[in-house]
Amino acid sequence: MRTFPLLILAACASRPAPSASTPPVASTPPVASTPPVTPTATAALDEPRLAPRPQWNTHFRDAGFEGSFAAWTEGSDEGVCVGDCETRLPPASTFKVPHALIALELGVVQGPDELKPWDGVAREFEVWNADHTLASAIRDSVVWYFQAVARDIGITRMQAALQRIDYGNARVAEPVDTIWLNGTLLISPKEQVAWLHRLHEDAFGVDRVHVDQVLSMTELARDGEVVLRGKTGWYREAGKTNRGWFVGCVDGPERTCFATVIAADDPFDQTAFRQARHDLSRALLGEMGVAVPAS
Repeated sequence: MRTFPLLILAACASRPAPSASTPPVASTPPVASTPPVTPTATAALDEPRLAPRPQWNTHFRDAGFEGSFAAWTEGSDEGVCVGDCETRLPPASTFKVPHALIALELGVVQGPDELKPWDGVAREFEVWNADHTLASAIRDSVVWYFQAVARDIGITRMQAALQRIDYGNARVAEPVDTIWLNGTLLISPKEQVAWLHRLHEDAFGVDRVHVDQVLSMTELARDGEVVLRGKTGWYREAGKTNRGWFVGCVDGPERTCFATVIAADDPFDQTAFRQARHDLSRALLGEMGVAVPAS
């Protein structure tokens, strides 16, 4: 397994993350790692076949980033891939989507409004330094909230849950509260797309109420019957390469799920980096003829 000593910069999907000082590096290597998990029969939707669209790379180049984009529309014979859609990467804060589903299904969190009090420790994003609910912790990418949830779930139940929902490499290690941050848990853009479709289709055998709660908490924009749902993520590799995710679905008469990854080396414009994930996703979805509601 490839490991990444990471510095995590979580950013919410619904609005730009506030400015921040440099967060600490998550330097503790994972230990007691579980073996790779074979995908289970719970995955009703196979990974989509993606056709390369190298000509769409101009969107990344014109924006000044390296990047990848995977997308597939339900009912289509194949989706599209720009760049590398197969390499698994740390999900960073995009993991908050399956993490919330797991927490709700296990009863570790009772609902979107469950409040956890702030522990008084000042953290790098000011918005984190307050009490949070599950819904606000997803919106503001509050790492400490989900770290507490992960500890409540524990390594054994987390492993079983990741295998059940067939998420990425489904690998778990101690400490369980950093698996999405330190390179233990990995997922590719193509796998993100397939997983999001399965979430919408309730392919995991979980309570539909919990699926609907997760979908509601990740809604970013709506235009009539067309809804954009998604989540961003941001991490930094040891070589100071920043990678930013934006994953989600445009759900209307048809559903198109997508995963965008961009990369930039330090020093770089953090505000432009955050916004580029959204702008590039919108432009590339536009190449597919998918209109994205304004957020």
